[in-house]
Amino acid sequence: MQTPNCFCLNPACLQPENLPDAEICSSCGSRLQIRNRYRAFKKIGQGGFGATFLAQDGDLPSKPWRVIKQLRPAENSPQIAQLSLELFNREAQVLEKLGEHSQIPKLFAYFEENSKFYLVQEYIQGITLSQELHRNGGPMNEEQVRQIMQEMLLILSYVHSHNTVHRDIKPANLIRRKADQRLVLIDFGAVKELGPPGKEQAVEVTAIRSLGFSPPEQINGQPVGPPSDLYALAATCINLLTMESPAKFIDQNQNRWDWSSRLQLSPEFDAILYKMLQPAINLRYASATEVLRALQGMGEEAISQPIILPKSYGPAPTAAPPSPLISGHWGSRRSEGFQPVPTVRPPITGSSGGFTSGGSGLSMSGGRTSTTGFSRTQPTTPRVVSMAGADLRGKSFTNQNLSGRDMRRADIRGTDFSGANLQRSDLRGIIFNKPQPPWLRTLSWIFGQAKTLTGIAAGLAALMGAGIVAFLVVFKLVGYFWVAIAAAVMGAVMAWSAIWSLTGRVSLTRYNEEHSKRHTSLRKTDLRGAQMEDKLRQFARHQGAILD
Repeated sequence: MQTPNCFCLNPACLQPENLPDAEICSSCGSRLQIRNRYRAFKKIGQGGFGATFLAQDGDLPSKPWRVIKQLRPAENSPQIAQLSLELFNREAQVLEKLGEHSQIPKLFAYFEENSKFYLVQEYIQGITLSQELHRNGGPMNEEQVRQIMQEMLLILSYVHSHNTVHRDIKPANLIRRKADQRLVLIDFGAVKELGPPGKEQAVEVTAIRSLGFSPPEQINGQPVGPPSDLYALAATCINLLTMESPAKFIDQNQNRWDWSSRLQLSPEFDAILYKMLQPAINLRYASATEVLRALQGMGEEAISQPIILPKSYGPAPTAAPPSPLISGHWGSRRSEGFQPVPTVRPPITGSSGGFTSGGSGLSMSGGRTSTTGFSRTQPTTPRVVSMAGADLRGKSFTNQNLSGRDMRRADIRGTDFSGANLQRSDLRGIIFNKPQPPWLRTLSWIFGQAKTLTGIAAGLAALMGAGIVAFLVVFKLVGYFWVAIAAAVMGAVMAWSAIWSLTGRVSLTRYNEEHSKRHTSLRKTDLRGAQMEDKLRQFARHQGAILD
């Protein structure tokens, strides 16, 4: 692959692209390697306070890709410069503090060089949920959105436990990592550190907001808290369900949300969203843990959607205490449960490539800013729900989190687990089916055409045979050629009708083509740490599952 051009990080440079091996910018004379280590190759984001670049770390043998964020205030006023530097410092401090969680951006470096400030973060391949909506060409369904909400609540529980609020939850800041389809939370440029519990927060001098997603207290510059992120998460769910701005569903006259004319949700999930979106912060759920409990307390029919549990499972699981929901997930380090992702060269050209950037609006004298963050993920802590002996035939669990599930002796024939997380699950004695070999599928296709081929052949034979017999018999009896011809035609028509009627009712057994496609799918399923027999392990490896 051809090495991409090197990119100059001097904001004043008029022609920042240079040859790949250049050391000095041919346009402005600036050094192309910062800190004698990082070389930028593409600009991937620009906002009111900074710019983001795709770069390589030259100090490591594999030269891994990194994301470099450079502080670049859009306005030159001293007030904006001071505010942007404060936010930049805050982002670095929070990323360092929250970096133990694998679904929060990992900070590699924070430094100043030539009067410019830089953040260096890990690079993640994937697309945002906003991009995913447009790629799929339509909104998500309720079960997909509830799965996203559950995964995000676990991340927010960790963020809030460190007295921080993200303040910019929206689809553009939630990225689905390509390696394992897990969600990661990006863009901590608007993050707010809260004071000690019980201490009154100072009123914000700036209003950091994203239209349709930010809660009223944040828009008005009032103190925020964990319920502020929960409001934005619920607004995000509305966007994913409709592909429209959440602001369209706010009744300004009555100051309330109303999506009844557009969405038909389960009553339980509908009530959860309404409570998360209450205008007054004290009327919402107080924490992400409370929302998780509400999701777990939904009726059996409702909870079957994100997890797709059949009715044979019995009553819905009871709400777990706070610690099993979140503990263990908080303390998980990046090295646990994951193998290093091989360094790959991402696409350098194109609009989206393998990187994403998020933005948030920051208003001060009409100014706007956009910040970018990148992160990596880990599996969410599973809920203990027994699926032992369950009939899961034909179900779809694509991209769902089922880690730690007891699925012993379950029937998964025709079940789709593509991209699902089944880490540490018990799959012993499970019943599965493989796709038919190519030769059998070909043979089945041939037999499937037997009805048509038999009907045509029988019809032609009937025409010829009946016509010849009728002609010979009549000609011998009456001796008139044209009378015999007429009899032959009538005999052929009668024989054709009889055979056609017969082949319409009786034919060789035709192979059901749709049934041939319904086999157990473990494509890109994460089975690390799962207990299973060798037969299933071999099948999973052949399907491209992620194994130990």
